[in-house]
Amino acid sequence: MGEISEEHFEKYFYRSISKCPAGFDNPTAKEISRVTDIIKTKGITLASKKVTAGFDGFVDTIVKIIKSKQAHTPPTLFNTTVEFGNYIVEKGGTSFGLEVEERNIKLGGNMPIMANTLGMLSVHVNCVGALGYPQTHRVFKNISSNCHLYSFADPGSSTAFEFNDGKIIFAQMGTLNSLGWDKIKEIIGIETLISLYRQSDLLCVVNWSEIDTSSDIWKGLLADVFPHYSVPNKKQITFFDLSDCSKRSKESITEALMLLKEFSRYTRVILSLNKNETRCIHEIFYQNAATDNLLEMGKHIFEKLDIETLLLHSPKQAMAINREETFSCDTFFVPHPKLSTGAGDHFNAGFTAGQLLNCGLQSSLILANAVSAFYVETGVSPEIKDVVNFLEEKIKILLVH
Repeated sequence: MGEISEEHFEKYFYRSISKCPAGFDNPTAKEISRVTDIIKTKGITLASKKVTAGFDGFVDTIVKIIKSKQAHTPPTLFNTTVEFGNYIVEKGGTSFGLEVEERNIKLGGNMPIMANTLGMLSVHVNCVGALGYPQTHRVFKNISSNCHLYSFADPGSSTAFEFNDGKIIFAQMGTLNSLGWDKIKEIIGIETLISLYRQSDLLCVVNWSEIDTSSDIWKGLLADVFPHYSVPNKKQITFFDLSDCSKRSKESITEALMLLKEFSRYTRVILSLNKNETRCIHEIFYQNAATDNLLEMGKHIFEKLDIETLLLHSPKQAMAINREETFSCDTFFVPHPKLSTGAGDHFNAGFTAGQLLNCGLQSSLILANAVSAFYVETGVSPEIKDVVNFLEEKIKILLVH
């Protein structure tokens, strides 16, 4: 893409700042272009980065729910969760059936999807999870060749009912819920685990909510892994994503959040939350109803946690908070997603890729939004060149308007 003048940037892109609450730093297109330049010049260095991620694994079945059918025309689908919810409420007190349209069967789970995305961006990822045992499940044969698998259990299974504004996931955990830290140590080996963690630039610990033994696994990491190699003045990044914690008790969520403080002794903690998870944690900390203001809730939560960065995201907005600064920006919203299951994992992968490239919060947010939007729009995890093309195309479209 050719050079864009300063005048064009300010005229066409320094937009939306009036729509943001005071204190927001909305990125200009100059910042978007800067991210593109960073990826072009430094993206190749991602191939030298190593990540270790755990601990889930699922086989995902992606479906759409059919609302009605007529001869010789495509079926009408439920397009929104509200539309589907209202339909169910109207059927209250009756028995009824619905037909689903299967779209895809694919690798699933927060860890495999995030790891595969980082792998597609050229990062080398050690995946410790429920990927099939003793043999790797065939669905994970399609994971990026940059991912190296260390499995200790068979995967769970989930069915994702997708809508344009969200999704409903029904999961069956299988043996995953009964295997804790001792079993992981027995199957993978403690020396192997220490070695994997020691050599990594980034650690990803995701999907605490769905695995009943997650807190036991976290405590195992704190007792048996981190103390054996961590250097106080040279801290790694450890990225946490709790996943939807609505079903977990207040006591167990509080314990997990307190464990994050323990991890902060050894590592630079990033915690990622979507809007639903933010609401849940805000209500636990402040014993009152959450608001619709994601930034306000995020700032309150950050005050309670001894972590380096809090990352928040919703379909239309993303923000990052640390002790020095707060950034918020609009996402590249996709109104008619081809695939939404895994959008948050792609966002997380994009943000951590930005951190591996030593990008600031703002540039990492833009990269996160681009990786996620490309996936939602195409149904495919992007390579580096895809992210560059995506961002450049967005700038071209905005310039025309």
